[in-house]
Amino acid sequence: MKKAVAILATGITLLASAAHAAVTFDYIFDNGYPLSVSNDGSVIAGNNLAYTSFRWTQATGVVSLGRPQTSGGGAPGISANGTRIAYGIGSLDSSYTTPGLWKLGIGWQELMPPTPPSGGTQDGSYGSAWDISGDGNTVVGLYNRPDHGNRAHAFKWTQATGAVDLGGTITGQASRANGVNYDGSVIAGWIETPYGPWQPAAWVNGSMVTLCDCDGFNSIAGCGEARATSSNGDIIVGFSSDPDSHQRAASMWRRTDGVFGPVEILGWVDGTQAEYGNNIPYAVSDDGNTVVGYCTFDGSPFSTTGFVWTPGTGVIDVNQYLADNGVLVDPNFTIQGLTAMTPDGTKMFGYGQMLTPPYTRKAFRITVSSVAAAPPAARVARIELSAPSPNPSSSATRMQLALPAAGAVDLSVYDASGRRVATLLHSVLPAGRRSVQWDGRDAAGRRATPGIYFAQLVTPQGSAVQRIVRMD
Repeated sequence: MKKAVAILATGITLLASAAHAAVTFDYIFDNGYPLSVSNDGSVIAGNNLAYTSFRWTQATGVVSLGRPQTSGGGAPGISANGTRIAYGIGSLDSSYTTPGLWKLGIGWQELMPPTPPSGGTQDGSYGSAWDISGDGNTVVGLYNRPDHGNRAHAFKWTQATGAVDLGGTITGQASRANGVNYDGSVIAGWIETPYGPWQPAAWVNGSMVTLCDCDGFNSIAGCGEARATSSNGDIIVGFSSDPDSHQRAASMWRRTDGVFGPVEILGWVDGTQAEYGNNIPYAVSDDGNTVVGYCTFDGSPFSTTGFVWTPGTGVIDVNQYLADNGVLVDPNFTIQGLTAMTPDGTKMFGYGQMLTPPYTRKAFRITVSSVAAAPPAARVARIELSAPSPNPSSSATRMQLALPAAGAVDLSVYDASGRRVATLLHSVLPAGRRSVQWDGRDAAGRRATPGIYFAQLVTPQGSAVQRIVRMD
């Protein structure tokens, strides 16, 4: 369960030291969710509390785009120049919901019908739109297949082709397209496994690629979804289940020489409950150095925050990110998620709520100096694993690790008999320093019994061990 955070948002920015990025925080509008942003950060697409889409600029404020959904879901996506928006819309007679494309100065175009073969309405909806390509020419999402035994499938729409079924791997199983790159050549999403759980997937020039091994039956390891891509499609972010800790962790896949490599587990916000909580990235910068997203600590919508990942910080609560950069925010405001970011990583957008009546929902913007946004990590001479602190401990204990070079890292806790108790890190990490916490629980979420434990760091460059004393 999320504990109360001591440092939340006020809009007060302190003078940051030279070691920190220049970061500012400001509220931009009320009672809406900022869900996608133009490349320069000047235009936002989102939906209001009734899930009707809007377009925001500093000059116009929030402008409703009308055509409210009668059913369905999805998320508004925006083109790079801010002139096109994709989202689900209601028909003119309000009899159904369909994916729609809005163009500045023109208005809405219904994208279905016609549907791909086997498509139709289910619960009053043809489907939902989840994103639009940067060039504004490709819309992706999910379309309904109402016949018996069919499940909804991912689709890709262009003016030339209409809606095209992207399919899945198993007959009768579902899929969905969540995000698309600038030219529409790389689409991120998920496919359903034979036993139900989702598996991260991508469609590259129309061909499907599975990003994780997940059978959905023998193990949940690797199950999850891909959510967003970089502009060129070489980086995909989403979440997958870490095989050792069972945390649903923020994850990344990188494409090299046309092939996506193995999953990189970026991590999770401290306090996320294994198997129940989740850390879902919503955007990645084009250089791959910043990821933002949403954390639910226990799987509910009542205990959430936003997170930021950089190679130097790992996945951290956005409140901690702001505090580390000298920004204090109103303690009567709680941040609930980060949902969008410009491709250069200098503007992040999210939403939260006042904790005092009338409990107003507020959208905000975090601006990071482009000069200071990604300071190079300090050089590390050798493998280091600091002494745990506090130690002894009856609750959580924290360690600092240092890596002289990028590589595969395993940091695990063992009991005195040599049995692995918990896995804290198991991923490929860049060089530099980072902080890691053990919450004092084993891989199943049970409190570790009092006694002597050992934290062992193993890397291609060497290993290190620290002793941990657990108390009642």
